Amino acid sequence: MHNTNLETIPVWALLLVACILLTQSLFLFIHSRRHTKYYWIWGIVGLIQAPGPLIAYWFVHIYWPRRKEHLKRGKDRSKPNK
Repeated sequence: MHNTNLETIPVWALLLVACILLTQSLFLFIHSRRHTKYYWIWGIVGLIQAPGPLIAYWFVHIYWPRRKEHLKRGKDRSKPNK
């Protein structure tokens, strides 16, 4: 096993990780507050790790609805007018 103490991790690295996680969490909270009703959950999940929650949010609330709408519009275009 690899032994890692907090003394071996530089302070600037801890501050950088904290800033990245807080920024991600704040972005997820603000964006999901406008678009979903589970904004607290996305804000808390954003504090856990990076960039996993950001990628998951993008797939669930941005990519899939747009993809579904695009496919729906494509099917509507293929129908003949009566």
